[in-house]
Amino acid sequence: MARNLILMIKNKNNKKEKMKKTILTITTVAIASLSYAQKAKVVSAYNYNKAFERSQKCSELKEGLDAINMAIDHEQTKEWAKTWYYRGNLYFNILASKDACKDIDAEALDKATDSYMKALVLNFEDPELKKLDLEKEDGSDIMKFYGALQNKSKVDDEMYTMDIMGRKLPGLAGEHGNAGIDKFQNKDYAGAKESFGKSLMLNQLGGKLDTMMMYNTALAAEYSDDTETAKQIYDGLIMMKYNIDGNGPNLYRSQANLYKKEGNEEKAAEYIKKGRAAYPSDYNLIVAELDGYLKEQKYEEALQNLNLAIENNSSNEVLYFARGTVYEALKNEDNAVADYKKAIELKPNYFDAVFNLGAYYFNKGADKVNEANALPYNETKKFDAVKAEAKVAFEASIPHIEKANEIKPEDVDTANMLIKVYTQTEQYDKAKAIKAKYQ
Repeated sequence: MARNLILMIKNKNNKKEKMKKTILTITTVAIASLSYAQKAKVVSAYNYNKAFERSQKCSELKEGLDAINMAIDHEQTKEWAKTWYYRGNLYFNILASKDACKDIDAEALDKATDSYMKALVLNFEDPELKKLDLEKEDGSDIMKFYGALQNKSKVDDEMYTMDIMGRKLPGLAGEHGNAGIDKFQNKDYAGAKESFGKSLMLNQLGGKLDTMMMYNTALAAEYSDDTETAKQIYDGLIMMKYNIDGNGPNLYRSQANLYKKEGNEEKAAEYIKKGRAAYPSDYNLIVAELDGYLKEQKYEEALQNLNLAIENNSSNEVLYFARGTVYEALKNEDNAVADYKKAIELKPNYFDAVFNLGAYYFNKGADKVNEANALPYNETKKFDAVKAEAKVAFEASIPHIEKANEIKPEDVDTANMLIKVYTQTEQYDKAKAIKAKYQ
């Protein structure tokens, strides 16, 4: 009886072992089937993409993306370079279809870029290289990536790397550049900076330094108040003597403006000076340097700048007006009058020039009145002569002050000067009429 009991127990244990083996076998088969299913999805994505290239049916791309986006979440297939390469190709073809298939995914550009970035690093056999982040801000991982390529580190499929870097990245760089232009035009400067930066990075990965995209990135950074990024890139472009589309001088002016905003006038002036040395005939740099000289009342230096500026742009009324004010400050009155008149000749309704010319004659008259009043009482003849000179000056000012009042009737200073000059020339009715108008 005991022996039979032992046999019964053994039989039960054997049955349990068999059941365990069966469960393990079923589990193994299930895992293998699931793994096979994910591999099949990668293959399906490839086939759908090829079908699209033949038929141009957007539905093929959609089916392919449905398949590949399941594979990128699976433990086994998400680490395959081919998974991300095929995914990149599907999104790339959405972009290549122009507007036909764009409704499939509005983020196709970013997803194509992300997919190819992952494919490039996962294509390496070295586990450490698979961890590289090609979008790392300091660019250190890009340098490691290039080092790995130069050292001919083993990859799963050389064609992936060649196709992505040789054909796909330049296309995506162009798309990001276009996106940046759209964002910049819509005043999304931070977004534009990001898009231009991606374009720049993709071109660098493809072995091309796009200096125009560097300039666009700096410009977007400046407009989005990312001052440090803008200054860094502008300095880089200055060092490379960038001057595409004649924007070389703008680099110096932009740097000067950025330092001015920070209150660093000395550094701003330094960049304008460097710019003048690099582009001695550039009109805008000449005017920028002139502004500094005028603020510091360095009239001789300002005069040299204005002479050069007028040489380069002889039809600019503002330059003649500015030189007129410098001549007046230097007591070179004949040249001051000549420049004010030239400015008015170029632009008859140029208020500042008309006003200054009237004010010049008015002040000359006022100086003569003060001179006459300072004479001793017994110098009657001289007094009358100086007063007569004053009247001539006042009369010379009238047409210019009247013109200034006509151009800008709301300007009270001009009206008050007109009242005074009418009074000095004994035109009391006119003085009374102007007073009534402005009181």
